[in-house]
Amino acid sequence: MDPAAARAVLEVALCVAPAALHEHLLRDFGGAGLALAVMLCAAVATMERRLVLTSPVACPVSSVARLLFHARHLEPLSAGSAAGFMAPLGTAVLLPAVLGWPAADGTAFGEPGSAGTGRRPG
Repeated sequence: MDPAAARAVLEVALCVAPAALHEHLLRDFGGAGLALAVMLCAAVATMERRLVLTSPVACPVSSVARLLFHARHLEPLSAGSAAGFMAPLGTAVLLPAVLGWPAADGTAFGEPGSAGTGRRPG
């Protein structure tokens, strides 16, 4: 990859020109990502229903805006590079929803009357 192409990929990946990159922005974004990771770990560790249901919603909410921004700024990339760049971003939106599905219908908690248990409430 020539230097101009590498710079274009870097600018798309970082959303800003490298010269304008601020440590503050990176720390804020990193802190938000770590906060989501803590929430996901707490959901797994406690298996408390509200936390387990909220966590897979919070992750896509934070990822959708990023996905949409990057989808509008793919011009400098080849089709293959754009697809390789967008795949992980799309996965970050869809995967939490797929993993959270069992919690939404109660099967992850074995609640009476929840789908898949054969029991009825009451």
